[in-house]
Order: sequence, then C-alpha cells, then structure tokens
Amino acid sequence: MTKILDRYILRELTIAFMLSIAVLLSAFLMQQMMKFSRLSADTGISFFGLVKFAPFIIPLFLVLAIPLSVLISSILTFSRLSTDHEITAMRSAGISLYRMLPPVLIFSLIAFLLALLSSTVLQPMGNRYIRLQSYEALKSERNLGLQEGVFNNLFNLLVYVKKVEEADTLNDVLISDRSSKDSKIITARRGKFLNDPSTANIFLKLENGRIYFELEDRERYQMASFSTYYIRLDAANSIERVRLFKDVWGIGLGELRKKMKEDLDQGKYREYRRAMIEFHKKFSLPAAALVLGILGAPVGILSKFSSRFAGFIVSIAIVFCYYVIDSGFEILAVEGFIHPFWAAWATVAVSLMLAGFSIAVVARK
Repeated sequence: MTKILDRYILRELTIAFMLSIAVLLSAFLMQQMMKFSRLSADTGISFFGLVKFAPFIIPLFLVLAIPLSVLISSILTFSRLSTDHEITAMRSAGISLYRMLPPVLIFSLIAFLLALLSSTVLQPMGNRYIRLQSYEALKSERNLGLQEGVFNNLFNLLVYVKKVEEADTLNDVLISDRSSKDSKIITARRGKFLNDPSTANIFLKLENGRIYFELEDRERYQMASFSTYYIRLDAANSIERVRLFKDVWGIGLGELRKKMKEDLDQGKYREYRRAMIEFHKKFSLPAAALVLGILGAPVGILSKFSSRFAGFIVSIAIVFCYYVIDSGFEILAVEGFIHPFWAAWATVAVSLMLAGFSIAVVARK
C-alpha cells in the first residue's frame, strides 16, 4: 500500500515538474532569441551563429528554474490531492502527512543533485565553451556585418563605411568612439580587420587618417594624423554578453577561489565578498530545491487550489519573495554587515523553518 502511494505521488510530482521546466525553458529561450537578435545587430555576427551558444547557457538557467519547478510541482500535486479529497481519504486510512513526505524528499533530493551538477559542473563547462568559441565566431565574420553607406554599431563604436571591398577591406571609414572619457572621431582612407590568435582579439587596422579629440570645454578639439592606427575589438567579452546571469555565475569553484584570493590581496573587499557569496551559492541555490519541495507540500494542502494556474501563481509569488529576501541578504554581505556565508544560506534556513512550521500546522489538522 505504502509503496503504491509513494509511486503515485512521485509520478504526480514528476509530471508537474516536467511541465513546469518545459514552460520556463520555452520562456527563457524566447528571451534569449531576442537577446541574440539584438547582439547580432550590434556586432554583425550572424543570428544562427549565436544560436549555437543557447544550449551552453541553459545550465545557468537551470539553477534558478529547478527550485521553482520543484516548488510548483509540489504545490500543484498536493493541492490537487487535497481538492479531490484524496488527502482526506489517506488520513482516514491512517496515513499521516509525515508518511506522505518521503516521496517528496526523494524527488527534491534528485532535483537538488541535478541543480548541484548544473551549478558546479555544467555551468563552468558552458562558460568555458563560450569563451573559447567567441573568438572563432567573430573571426568567421569577415567584416562583422558592416553595411555600406550607413552608420553601424560595432561593439562600443559607431562606424560608417563608404565602400566594402573583398569582404574585409573598408574604404573611407568614419568612426565615433565614445567608449572612454575622451571621446574622439576617427577618419581613415582604408581599414581592414586583423585576427590575433595569441590574444584571441580582433583588431581594426586603419591607414592614412586623422583622429579628432574633443577637449573638456567641448568648444575646441585637437587633431592628430596617422599613417597606421590599430583599434582593438574586445572579442571574447562581446559574445559572453549573451549570458543571462552575472559574469561570476559561469565561473567554476577553482576560478572563484582564485578570484577571491586575488581580490583579497589587492584590497578589493567588496569584490572579495561578492565572489565569496557566489562561491557559497553554488551550493545554497541547489539546496533551495530541496527545501522548497518540502515547503510546497503543506502549502498545497492548505491552499486547496481548484485551478492549476492559481497554484502556479502562488509558486511564483513564493519564489519571488525568496529571491527578494536573498538579494537583501546579499546586499548586506557585500556592504560588510554580515558574513557572505550567512548571506548565501540565510534564505534557505528561513525557508526550512517555514517548511517545518507549515508541516506541523497541517499535520495537527
């Protein structure tokens, strides 16, 4: 009897989880397609060349999506069981809430392991692939999609080219560079893109031109002539902008330790605390899947939603509150008010206490 019950609850949880992941993944990929489109327009890299990076940023998404999906599946499963009076029937047969929880624990533990694998192994692998392939992707675009006779956005530059010859040779080039404090206008008779495999960078070589520097009063300028001038294009960082999350999310544990040591040695205490938070979140965010799965069982029974959509909305609200509180603790840690370890694990601890309280309340009914 009990084994049948365990399989029944596990099946319900799995179905709801797969549906939740599918919906969230679809929304995530649609967002990324729009981001790829904007990036393609900014850099000239083909849209389909960027799409191949999508599978490697999914692990970054899964670390957040798995806890949410576990909570949704737990709430929907137990809400349906309660609405269909199956919880009442189980209690009449002498099955307590505590006996219903083992399959939830098993399911949440599996989700925790998947999230942990994604956080500590798949994320760094995806990040490493993006960094290695970014240079190749840019290098394959001979003129980076520059169009003749119009102003083109090229990373942090605004570029006008009168004529493009032989796919990578530019004639009569005008560049507006406002990437630094000293904005400048650059003109050149010819330009050409060069690749430097040793540094994974792309350079724009300009010939026979002038540079106009704007002075602080904005009423005067200085002019310098050149026969050859090189502009470095930051190739590696350009592709990494396709990532959904903060830069440090894709860093592995070893790289995070190295970054913490470097920041501490250089006296960058805010960056050090931020890196330490991300180090601990490699484990605390997956642990959220374990805690939220347990919390979802009593919440689903108490809510008794007749609509699956209502249960989904409540799940979103709970996770939203979770991440708002988590962000608050992170701010306190970055500013040095609390230790980064407690900032990373405080929300998990609060959720665990709330889950224990909810279970005790439901079990007494």
